[in-house]
Amino acid sequence: MKKNDFKFCAHLTSLPLLLACCVMTALLLTPIEIQAEQTTVYVSDVFYVPLRSGNSNKHRIIHRGLKSGTPLTLIESDLETKLSRVTTSTGIEGWIQSQYLSETMIARTQLQDIRATDKSLRRELQSRTANETQLTEAIRQSQQTLKQLKKNNQALETELSQIKKLSANAINLDNNNRKLLQNNEMLKIEIAELQANNARLADKSDKEWFLRGAFAVFIGAILAIALPRLKIKSRAKEWS
Repeated sequence: MKKNDFKFCAHLTSLPLLLACCVMTALLLTPIEIQAEQTTVYVSDVFYVPLRSGNSNKHRIIHRGLKSGTPLTLIESDLETKLSRVTTSTGIEGWIQSQYLSETMIARTQLQDIRATDKSLRRELQSRTANETQLTEAIRQSQQTLKQLKKNNQALETELSQIKKLSANAINLDNNNRKLLQNNEMLKIEIAELQANNARLADKSDKEWFLRGAFAVFIGAILAIALPRLKIKSRAKEWS
């Protein structure tokens, strides 16, 4: 490519820039007022900016100290005087140099906001961390309590099983005791019957012995009466 070609390309590249500069120059030289939408702008840098009653530096100052970072509501801008009509948050309306306005917060205010936000977030994080620690401790205690309750439940189940066994043994013992009592009563009845039978037998035996004795006495008496007579008869026969 030739040098002239490079120059032509350079002219083509710089042509849009030249057109943009011409347009900006024409706009700056033309005295017009631009009605702006009501947006929030801020006083830039760290100083105090006066607020005037009109759109020139000759108008009286109605507020001597708008601190940098103060939020204002932009009503309109005058490109010729390079002043903008604004209102404060307290309702004061006036004009201020446009160069002191910025659509973004100044770095200092942003830094303060960031620091405040960071501080707030740190406090919230600490609070959340503390809450998380408390929750963790509560969960740990709950787990320990649950573990202890499980142990107590197991002990109670073991005790209940033993009680059931003892109850079963007690029931068996009670049944056996009742059977023994029944057997004892039956034995008592049998003993009473045997005693009654023995008494009857003894009475009968006594009666028999009495009768036998009486019979023996009766026989003896008869013999005592009869024997002498028999002896007399035998002697009488002998004598005859």
